[in-house]
Amino acid sequence: MKKCAAALASTLVLTGCFTTPPESDIGSVRFDNPEVHGQPLNVKMAIGLDEGQPITISDASRESDDIDGYASLEVSLGGGFAAKVQTGKALKTTLIYQFSGQHAESAQTGNVSHAITLAYLSDEETGKYFRAADKSYKDDRSDWKLDHDLIDIAWVSGYRLSPEALLYGSIFYQTGEIDGAYYSSIFTRCDGKHAPECEVGTFEDDGSAYGLSVSFEYAFTNHFLGSLELVHSRSNWFDRNEDDTLANVNLIYQF
Repeated sequence: MKKCAAALASTLVLTGCFTTPPESDIGSVRFDNPEVHGQPLNVKMAIGLDEGQPITISDASRESDDIDGYASLEVSLGGGFAAKVQTGKALKTTLIYQFSGQHAESAQTGNVSHAITLAYLSDEETGKYFRAADKSYKDDRSDWKLDHDLIDIAWVSGYRLSPEALLYGSIFYQTGEIDGAYYSSIFTRCDGKHAPECEVGTFEDDGSAYGLSVSFEYAFTNHFLGSLELVHSRSNWFDRNEDDTLANVNLIYQF
C-alpha cells in the first residue's frame, strides 16, 4: 500500500499526508492451459508478473494497478484432472478438468481442447488510513484489516497452432465476499493492533465479476515455455462497477 512521504510524530497535526484506504487485490492471472497431461504426476512450475486488480472499499479513487510477481505449481492427477496452487497477490487453489481434445503429451497441430476449472482464492490485507488532514494523528488514524474470499469458475478452450504454439482462452465468473474492520490506533485502550476490543468500525460486501481471457503459449524447448495473457473483466463491489483490461506474463518449466 502507498505510504506517506514523511513520518509524523503522534502529537503533530496532519498537513496533507494520507495512506491508502482499505483496498484488496487478488490479482488477475489465469493461465489455465486446457491441455492437461493424461498421465498423473506430471509437474509444471511457473513464475510471472501479475498486473493486479485492486478493489477499493470506500469511494476513494483506486490506486494504479500494481504489478507483482507470482509463482505456481501444477500437478496432473490422471484422467484429465490437474491441481494447481498459486501464490502472489492471493493464494489460489485450482482444479482443472480437461473433458475434450488430445492431452498435452500427445496433442497435434489443429487439436481443439476444452476444460473447466474451479478455483478458490483468499487474500488478507492490512494498512493505515488517515481520513482527514485537519485532525490530530491519534484522533484520525485507523489501522485496518480485511479478508477477501472468492470462488472462480471458468470454461477454457484451446487451439494448437503448431507443436510449439498454443492459443487458448477462457470465459469466467467470480463470486465472493470481502469483510474487514477499522481499529483504533491508541493501543492503551486495547491489547493489540488488531485486537477485537480495538475495533471501531466494520465493512463487508458480497461481490462478483465476469470476463474473458486470451493467452498465447510457446514452447522454446521441451521443458521451457513462455506465455502472454490479456484479461478483460467487469466487477461489481461496494455498489461500483469497474472495467479492467490487464496483461500478464509467465515462464514455465515442465518436467
